[in-house]
Amino acid sequence: MGDLTKVIKRKGFIESYKPDKIKGSLQKAAIDAGYSVEEKEDIINEVFANINKKLDKGGDIKSDTIRACLLTELDKCEPYMAKSWRSFDKKIQASLEIH
Repeated sequence: MGDLTKVIKRKGFIESYKPDKIKGSLQKAAIDAGYSVEEKEDIINEVFANINKKLDKGGDIKSDTIRACLLTELDKCEPYMAKSWRSFDKKIQASLEIH
């Protein structure tokens, strides 16, 4: 995992896997869902750990695969955060399409 893993973005760009980026989006989803990061720290860490387990296999991974894993985990343990994350993701995708 870590430096060896490359993320293939939707438009074909490739970047190094950035764990902080994923953890930050989980924290933002918690806040947007009306929780504090501290309240949902266990869930954030659990979802993050499960994503990292999938990435431990090495190799490249598509950003859509990471997104699907993240949402599957959130749907299981914290649906409000999943809804918030989807809403945030939709806004991001809409802003990217404008550029």
